[in-house]
Amino acid sequence: MRYESLFVDAGGRTSRGPFIGALIPLLLAGAFYHLWVFGKPGQFAGLVLFFPAFVLHARRLHDMGRSAWPLALPVAAVAAAAWFHILRPEEAAVGRPAIYAAIALCAVFTLWGLIGAGESGANRYGEPVG
Repeated sequence: MRYESLFVDAGGRTSRGPFIGALIPLLLAGAFYHLWVFGKPGQFAGLVLFFPAFVLHARRLHDMGRSAWPLALPVAAVAAAAWFHILRPEEAAVGRPAIYAAIALCAVFTLWGLIGAGESGANRYGEPVG
C-alpha cells in the first residue's frame, strides 16, 4: 500500500495491519513537533498532521463498513482545542477542558481503529486491501 493513498485519499479501505504501520510514523512525527519544535511553528505543524490522521482513520472506518461521519466529533474537538491553545493562549484555563476532550476523543477513535474488526468481503467502500 502506498502512503499517498493512506494519508491523502479518504476513499477506500485500510485494514488493521497497514493502519498500525501508518499510525506509528504519524504519531512519531506528532511527538517530534510537540516535543522539539517550540512555539507557533510546531503547533501549526502538529495541526497539519491532523489531516493525514483524519484520512487514515476514515479509511479504517471504511474497512469496518462504517461511514467517516463520526470523525466529525474529534475534528470539532481538535478545532476547539486549537482555537484555545494556539489562537487564544490567554484563555488557557478556559481551553484546557477542550484540549483534554480533544485528546480523549482522538484516543477513543484510534483505539476503535486498532481493535475494530474489518469486514472480510467487499463493502460499499471497495474490496479489502492488505
